[in-house]
Amino acid sequence: GVPTPSFDAKNVQSNETSVAISPADSDIVAVAANDWGMAPVFLNAWLGVYVSADGGTTWFNTMVPGFPSDLSPAGLASPLLGLDFSNDPTVRFDGEGNLYVSGIAANVGFNPAERPIDTVVYVAKYLYTPGTPGGTSTSNAAANPPNFTYAFTTVVDRGAVGLTTPPQQPFGSAGIFDDKSWLAIDAHATSPCYGAVYFAYTSFRGAAGAFPIVVATSTDDGRTFSQPRPITQKGRDGTLATQGANMAVASNGTLYVSYRTFPTPSDPQNRLQVVRSDDCGKHFSRAVTVTALQPMPGQAAGLNFRTPTMPWIAVDDTAPETLYVAFMAVPTSATDADVFTARSTDGGFTWSTPVRVNDDSTHKHQFWPTIDVSGGRLHVAWYDLRNSTHPSDPTLGNEALDVYYASSTGSSYPTFDANTRVTDVSHNPNCLMYGNDTFAFHGDYIELDATSTTTQTTVHVAWADNRDVDPCDLDPSPNYPPYDDWFTGLLNQNI
Repeated sequence: GVPTPSFDAKNVQSNETSVAISPADSDIVAVAANDWGMAPVFLNAWLGVYVSADGGTTWFNTMVPGFPSDLSPAGLASPLLGLDFSNDPTVRFDGEGNLYVSGIAANVGFNPAERPIDTVVYVAKYLYTPGTPGGTSTSNAAANPPNFTYAFTTVVDRGAVGLTTPPQQPFGSAGIFDDKSWLAIDAHATSPCYGAVYFAYTSFRGAAGAFPIVVATSTDDGRTFSQPRPITQKGRDGTLATQGANMAVASNGTLYVSYRTFPTPSDPQNRLQVVRSDDCGKHFSRAVTVTALQPMPGQAAGLNFRTPTMPWIAVDDTAPETLYVAFMAVPTSATDADVFTARSTDGGFTWSTPVRVNDDSTHKHQFWPTIDVSGGRLHVAWYDLRNSTHPSDPTLGNEALDVYYASSTGSSYPTFDANTRVTDVSHNPNCLMYGNDTFAFHGDYIELDATSTTTQTTVHVAWADNRDVDPCDLDPSPNYPPYDDWFTGLLNQNI
């Protein structure tokens, strides 16, 4: 039949995951991803939203309204209508259990008829309405998930042109392109900033201009946002060459933002940095360098998919001045990337020496760490190639990707417990599913979320997985005409 937003993307790609557990009901879990399930209808991906009301046993799939074929009242009223695709998801709950979904949306080319809304970053809100049933999606309407009712979508900022390299230009985009967005909400009832919605992203300016991290704040439940302000340029270590914003909010209301920097003529090093705001996002501190690092290559030898380096940050829910960052890097005298964490116990002003989390003895890559702290315990998950063939060579094999997990208490840090394999089946991440089956894509991140009671801790991890891709095409030649492989299993990448 004709795909709908509730189509589970079977036989079509989904990747780049975000996950959150509701503070109103820990059985409610939300995941978002880049979802190609509607590609047979409008030839592109849109931001998929998946909600479980039973702790992850079953799921209801939908999409953010406003996709190209959306004719529903919500879709026709959406500021996203008229844009070609949407991705880069984050999902978060506020303290009342309302669901927020953020992302970017853009046009692919330079069609003048599509302007002036060529690129946007946005936040969509779903009201928590306990007991309401899930709706029925069609190819022209996205249904509400059970217990939620779509409310509105707010555009936080607009870019200038479509996501295509301009004519006669070797790289980049003209004007402004807003990318790699992230969302955080202050859900701490005793915080002076309770209810604040924070939205961070990189603002790419011109073909080769500055690209700072900027942050916008909403104090009216996501209906409007402040003018985005750059946060990465202050002080001796400040820079305008950044990407990969990640945010965490402490129980006392302090907002922390982590990101990575790129080398510039005045600073040849790659750095992991953190800034903080103590007044609900109105002002930010100077950048503090956590560590310099040698990032994993963005396109590593032996891998068909990109692996950008972007850090993660989390605050101890029992100690608001204690925070952790996680990142992947290639250690000195090594050829493969490992996962590291560092800790600050003074609100991010000073940081401990990074420690390695993965405990394998191979020379395979570990990448895309994600962290959270719940009940004072640090939880870490990441992608891991340790079970692949050729364990001593990171450029060979790489056919067995897994998700691994480790944790550490505040008192035992920097010691972690033994790594635990999360996935029950390894998958080949190199399957060629994009560009007429000429290159692979696994997204740019995965995510973990955790919640604790006095008796137990629950951790949810969401990731993209190729175990159901059959056959796995490893031939880089374009073997298939465009869009002929949607229902064959060749693109069956799942969450």
